Amino acid sequence: MNLWRRYLERYADLDGDVEGQIIVGANCTVEILTALSRTLDGGDRYKDLIDQRIALFHQGAKQAGIFEDRLLNATFSIYNSLNTLSHQFSGGKSEALGMIRTVDEQAQLSIQSGTQIDRSAAAMRACFALVGLMTIALDEQQAMTPAIRQLEQRFASGAQAAASDWDHLLNALYRIVEMMQLLALLTDPELKEQITQIASRFQEEDHSREIPAKMRNGFCRFFELGHLMISHVDAIVE
Repeated sequence: MNLWRRYLERYADLDGDVEGQIIVGANCTVEILTALSRTLDGGDRYKDLIDQRIALFHQGAKQAGIFEDRLLNATFSIYNSLNTLSHQFSGGKSEALGMIRTVDEQAQLSIQSGTQIDRSAAAMRACFALVGLMTIALDEQQAMTPAIRQLEQRFASGAQAAASDWDHLLNALYRIVEMMQLLALLTDPELKEQITQIASRFQEEDHSREIPAKMRNGFCRFFELGHLMISHVDAIVE
């Protein structure tokens, strides 16, 4: 709840500053995913890794000056957080671990060069793959398989149609938000109404054609879905 309050306060303080609000949403997403990972880590198996990754995020946040650098720090940190969570959600299954390694290898290659936005887009594409793996891992009855496949197809179509690195980043971010809705529902079916409310807000705030406004919408909804999941984390632990 403290993080939720900080999110609302920081967002309100930056009224009219779309780039600033994007960073608030992205940074708070890092924090909420880290908190979720810590909560799931009952045996402290990933404690050192979680500590190391959040420390890198905080260090990067202090050093980053311009918007593009701040965004790169946030997106790469979101990827790191989801990488840890993917290991936790996979339950150590060899097939899942192999897929996580493949995503990580591709991500590491993609973010070693290029502009900040190019690298941020690469990080978010990898994030989509990891959220998809987590959703599949929880979908033991395969009830969500058609919806997951549909989102994967939308992601591929969006990537093919993308004309710029910004388009690639936005496509990945939007598909992540949609996949997170499935993931949250799988953790607790009773969250359906709250997920629907977030999904409605996601659609309502997508009226702008401006990429920054769309990115703000995506990162804020990403954070809200992560916050919803940690608020009902008992359903995941069970």
